[in-house]
Amino acid sequence: MKVLIGIVLAAGKGKRLCPLTETRPKILLPILGQPVIYRHIDLLKKLGIDKVVVVVSHFREKVVEVVKDIANDIGVEVDFVDQKEELGTGHAVKVVLRKYEDDAVISYGDIYIQHTKLLPSLIDVVRRKDNYIVGVEVGDISRYGKLIVDGDRVLGVIEKPSEGGRGLINAGIYVVKGSVLKLVEEIGLSPRREYELTDLISIANEKGYTFKFIKIESEWWQDIGYPWDFLKSVKLELSDIRSRVIKGEIDHSVTIKGAVVVDEGAVVKGSTYIEGPVYIGKDTVIGPNSYLRPYTSIERGSHIGFSVEVKESIVLEKSHAAHLTYIGDSIIGENVNLGAGTLIANLRFDEKTVKVSIDGIRIDTGRRKMGAIIGGYVRTGVNVSIMPGVKIGSYSIIYPGVTVYRDIPPNAIVDRDWI
Repeated sequence: MKVLIGIVLAAGKGKRLCPLTETRPKILLPILGQPVIYRHIDLLKKLGIDKVVVVVSHFREKVVEVVKDIANDIGVEVDFVDQKEELGTGHAVKVVLRKYEDDAVISYGDIYIQHTKLLPSLIDVVRRKDNYIVGVEVGDISRYGKLIVDGDRVLGVIEKPSEGGRGLINAGIYVVKGSVLKLVEEIGLSPRREYELTDLISIANEKGYTFKFIKIESEWWQDIGYPWDFLKSVKLELSDIRSRVIKGEIDHSVTIKGAVVVDEGAVVKGSTYIEGPVYIGKDTVIGPNSYLRPYTSIERGSHIGFSVEVKESIVLEKSHAAHLTYIGDSIIGENVNLGAGTLIANLRFDEKTVKVSIDGIRIDTGRRKMGAIIGGYVRTGVNVSIMPGVKIGSYSIIYPGVTVYRDIPPNAIVDRDWI
């Protein structure tokens, strides 16, 4: 019998997540202290897989460094295959087949999954002799690959169907026998000029092979296509916290309501008020007199200081909001410094849903409250105001007193004249 391997596709740029992916790939965005890809590698290990092949390209060196550490911690052997040309998921698997021909579990490493909840269903599937694809029901299938099914069989996948609406879509996890996996060599270019792994299903059906599907709960899965999907992924993970886990140091005058995780080395100073669920990462400093509201995640080494309020936001590693700042429904990149009095607005005057520019197109977030997306290493001066839905590129500097109404490119220096 051939050895079962894990294949994690981790080569994508994540362009729609800019500016967050200007300084790192999407798979390395942290969710409660662990990169997105961590959950995929841990899932494969728990399925009994000891060899994981990670397909890399964009930010290759960073991915290799982080994934080696993850593999060492989890206890799996890891190999890296460089896709070089990013020509789609089917092409990524073709590159792997130059070295491996085993039965495989394949996962899209840039998708958030609650891997421990997925595990029982996948263990059962791996033990069977059929090929499987994991499906999940979503409210709008127009962003995804719609599964065409007949009973428990999958006949094919329609990428980004125009009709939209609720339906069953490809969740990005496959269990494929080696004999069927070889058929990826027959995948041709799609209308999007990519080699789509989903085309393997229709090719397999034509050859007399069968793909079946299992359906998972929608709360266990989230595609991280847009920045607000990242917010939702963290919210799903925080929603799963049921108790308080206190590993750091908390002053006696701190008030905690609900479920909270305070990781190792964190310090929460006096008169801070925390409403869970909230995650406070390793070596962070919170307070004094900070206010952390529900569904907030503060990643490793960050500082949320005096009279700073954070509401349903993600603050990435080593960022600082030392005093008199409001962060609402926002994502703050790594190594950002928000000057005193920086305010991030999250609500339009007309209370309509907030739109964000993605590749020059205004996309409706579907959120009534949505703040800013700030790239890594940004600096704001005192009394800067940032309007809802604004993106600020990495390494930009915003001068004191500026009100930011529109997107800022990376490496910009913004004063009143620039705006």
